[in-house]
Amino acid sequence: MAIRRYTASADTTIANAYEPNLTTRATGANMGASDVLDVFSIYGRQSTSSAELSRILVKFPVTDISTDRTNDIIPASGSVSFYLR
Repeated sequence: MAIRRYTASADTTIANAYEPNLTTRATGANMGASDVLDVFSIYGRQSTSSAELSRILVKFPVTDISTDRTNDIIPASGSVSFYLR
């Protein structure tokens, strides 16, 4: 079977890390247009139970993938594997 590639059309990293004052969370942080996707978890910086986390959001062309499945370009669900690279 051939390899079919779908490229992400958008991505960003969002975080809820504390600002340097360690009292306010930087929840408005959006690192779109960055050349890297950052994943981190920081525990215990503000208090012993505090957690600061980041998440990655990636947008793929789901419509294109669905159309390719309808047109039998990619196999039916359960007969194909998708890998993120």
